[in-house]
Amino acid sequence: MPDEFVNAVADVLEDLRRQVVEAVADLDDEDVNRRFPGLRNTVGILLRHIAGSERYWVQGIVGGATVLRHRDAEFGPDRLEKAALLATLRTVGEESARVLAQLPPERLAGTVRVERAGGSAEVTRTWALLHAVQHLAYHLGQIRQLAALARHARAATPAS
Repeated sequence: MPDEFVNAVADVLEDLRRQVVEAVADLDDEDVNRRFPGLRNTVGILLRHIAGSERYWVQGIVGGATVLRHRDAEFGPDRLEKAALLATLRTVGEESARVLAQLPPERLAGTVRVERAGGSAEVTRTWALLHAVQHLAYHLGQIRQLAALARHARAATPAS
């Protein structure tokens, strides 16, 4: 049975995912793929990226599952569908919840080698969990900002 820390992390991850879903609730596929001058990412790209990141850090690094991740592909320019992205995010969240519910607390102290954008590093599984929370919260802020820009752009575009 997991300890209070693991339960708290699971609750925070769930709450952050809920906030992501709320932030994009009124967006359509056009909004999710909308690009803005000077910005590389779209809402869709960030939704795909946060799902890939959580799968890697929580399920792979903390849970020990084999996770094949192609981080660079998460930032690809292909057109994305909001419904599919949210379904993936929901599935990732459900699997992360299962992993954390079964996680022995003593496993958190162990170290593991990870691949990060800047290269390889050795971290504890506790660090990996905290990183997963921090990473999701960071991108939630970006998603909120891009969603607001998309709403503004949609309102400014005359209907045809």
